[in-house]
Amino acid sequence: MALEVVKQVAEIERQADEIIKAAQQKANDILKSAKEKYDLMLKDANLKGNEFYRETINRFEDEGKGEARPIYDEANRTIENIKNISNEKIEKAINMVIERIVNSHGDS
Repeated sequence: MALEVVKQVAEIERQADEIIKAAQQKANDILKSAKEKYDLMLKDANLKGNEFYRETINRFEDEGKGEARPIYDEANRTIENIKNISNEKIEKAINMVIERIVNSHGDS
């Protein structure tokens, strides 16, 4: 009878070891699966973050270009107006400045 009890205890210990091994394997599988899911989620979040960054930068660049365009166009018109001033007008303006300088110094 004692031998039978010892055999039963040994069998129960063997079954307990198998249950512990199975539980450890299941825990390892769960951890591995969780890490894979984490890696995929992190990769997806990085992709979405980078996409949002690019879209935001492009939107602000487009807005900036839209705001700068009228200023740029006005500057070009001013440049063209300056280029189109005739030599006669330039000479006349130079002579007026010289005359004022001479007159203001001549009266002193």
